Amino acid sequence: MRGVLLLTLTALLAGPQSIEAQQNRQRELAVIMSGLRANWQNMPGLSARFTHKFEWVLAGETQVTSGSIYLAGRNRFRIEFDGRKMVSDGTTIWDYDPKQNQVLLFNVDASRNITTQEQLFAAYTENINAEWVREFIDGSTRIVIIRLMRGEDADPGTVDVWVDTGRMLAVRAEYTDGAGNDHSYFLDDIEVGEQPADRFEFTIPEGVVIVDLRPGGGV
Repeated sequence: MRGVLLLTLTALLAGPQSIEAQQNRQRELAVIMSGLRANWQNMPGLSARFTHKFEWVLAGETQVTSGSIYLAGRNRFRIEFDGRKMVSDGTTIWDYDPKQNQVLLFNVDASRNITTQEQLFAAYTENINAEWVREFIDGSTRIVIIRLMRGEDADPGTVDVWVDTGRMLAVRAEYTDGAGNDHSYFLDDIEVGEQPADRFEFTIPEGVVIVDLRPGGGV
């Protein structure tokens, strides 16, 4: 009987604290989401190195790719890796692959079904449901992991994002795609600042096969 009373007393004491902790997390989660949106909307630009770890379930292989990413306002970005370039001026996206001697053109709106680093690390201007996962300290940096729920029709529908709460920046993202493959993105050497305008322009090299996927583009 004494043990039962002790357990009951412990539960009663811990209950309000647990509820209060959850409420505090929900309040901070709202602050983090608001801070991410405000930071991105007011940010003059950003450059960073990124690493993409891709775990191909069907083949049992892991592939690691590194490159550079540049962001400047909503929908303007440049991503470079392995000689490949994906550039957006805010309206059109050029996806140039020199190995295939090909460039794909499509509208920014049409790219919403395509997961890019820009969407993972900067697309917080929309109403996205989020939940708290956990927090930890990395050196002197406090990291909070949040889970973004993008909806049933999105691929990926759920993304876990590591947020540096001091700078209010997303520094890592993980998700599983529709085929069950795991993706992890890491950002390093992050610098916030104005980016050259011509960084978000692209001139198609001569002799490259052009596949225009925009409405009326001929494909």
